[in-house]
Amino acid sequence: MRWLRKSKATGTELLGRWRIDPTDAEALDAFGDAALEFDERGNLIYIIKEAEKDQVILMTYRVAGDVIITDQPSHPDPQSTRFKVTDDMLNLAFGGQPSRFIRIPT
Repeated sequence: MRWLRKSKATGTELLGRWRIDPTDAEALDAFGDAALEFDERGNLIYIIKEAEKDQVILMTYRVAGDVIITDQPSHPDPQSTRFKVTDDMLNLAFGGQPSRFIRIPT
């Protein structure tokens, strides 16, 4: 898999799986029923759950302070998103649109 990175990424608080908070109506409207999975090597799987089938986007990420910098190797275009993790809640602000994700227990 070309998208798979082998170097370590920072941002250990992001590691694991996250699902958009079902009570965050604005984020659901903006992004749909989405899930994120961050690994320690800097790989990010972004899943948008749809009625017929899930859309899966394979990405990479790195962390700089309170910003996640993501990229999609098949269509390079780095994007920056501010984030904050509090307990099992991930707050993102992508393009001015705030969203909340909750950690999925493993």
